[in-house]
Amino acid sequence: MVGGDPLASPIRALQIMRLVTTFDVAASTIFLWDYILTFSMEVDLVWKSEWNFMKGLYLLQHYFPFIDTIWLVLYHQTGVGLTKTACHKVYYASAVISVVGLAASEMVLTLRTWAVWKRDKRLSIILPVVYILFWGPGFVILGIFLKSMTFGDPPYPGFKGCLLTHANKYLALLWLLLIVWDTLMLVLILVPAVLAYRCGGNSALIKAVYRDGVVYYLYLFVLSFVNVVVVTTHPTQYQHLLTSMERLLHSILTSRVLLHIRVRAGDTGNSVRSDGLTELSTNRL
Repeated sequence: MVGGDPLASPIRALQIMRLVTTFDVAASTIFLWDYILTFSMEVDLVWKSEWNFMKGLYLLQHYFPFIDTIWLVLYHQTGVGLTKTACHKVYYASAVISVVGLAASEMVLTLRTWAVWKRDKRLSIILPVVYILFWGPGFVILGIFLKSMTFGDPPYPGFKGCLLTHANKYLALLWLLLIVWDTLMLVLILVPAVLAYRCGGNSALIKAVYRDGVVYYLYLFVLSFVNVVVVTTHPTQYQHLLTSMERLLHSILTSRVLLHIRVRAGDTGNSVRSDGLTELSTNRL
C-alpha cells in the first residue's frame, strides 16, 4: 500500500481489492465466453478422439482454470470471514494449480513448435532439457513467493476476500521466465514459418500452424511483460492485478492452437495423425 500500513486505510484496501476483483471477474468472463464459443469444436475434435498424451494435456490445461481461477481466485477475492490460515491455503492451492496449468499450456505450445520442425532429433533432446531448466526454477520461485506472503485481519466486519499485506517481488521472475521461454519458442516457429511462406505455402493449415503460433506468442509475450512491470513498480496489493488475465488467456490461446490445427486439417483434407499436433505432417501440406 502506498504511503503506509494498509490496515490503517480500510477504504483504500477495499478500493484495491475491488479493482483486482474486477480484473479477475473480467478474465473469468472472457474464459467462459470463449469456452462456450469453442465447446462444440472441442466435443467433435477432442472429446470424440482417442485417448493419448496430447488429449490428456489439452484437457488438463483447459479445465484447471475452472479450479484455480474461477473457483479459488474468485473465492479468496470475494469470500466473507476468511481467516489468515484460510487465505494462505486458498492462495497456495490456487497458485500451485495455476502454475501447473501454465506449464501444461506451454508444453502444448512447445510440442507444436517441435512438430513444425518435423520432430528434429536435436530439438527432441534440447527442448525437454531446456523446458525442465526453465520450469524447475519456476516452481522454486513460486514457493519462495508464497512463503513471503502475509495477510492482515479484515479491517472491518463484513470485509470480503483476503487482505494481502506483504509479498516479495519474486513473482516478477516467474513472468520473466515466461518471457524468455515464449521468445525462444517464437524464434523457433518463425524460422520454419518464413521458409514455408517462401516455398509458396498458403493453405489454411499452414496459416493455422504458423500464423496463429506467431500471433499467440506475441500476445503472451506482451502479457508477461506487462505483468513484470506491474509487479516491480506497484505495491504488494497490485501484484495479482493481471495474473488471472494471463493465466486464462494462456489456456484460451493454447486450446485454440490445437483446435484450429485439427479443424483446418479436416477442412483441407490434410493428414493429422494420432495426437493431432506433434505428428502434424507439415511437409504434406
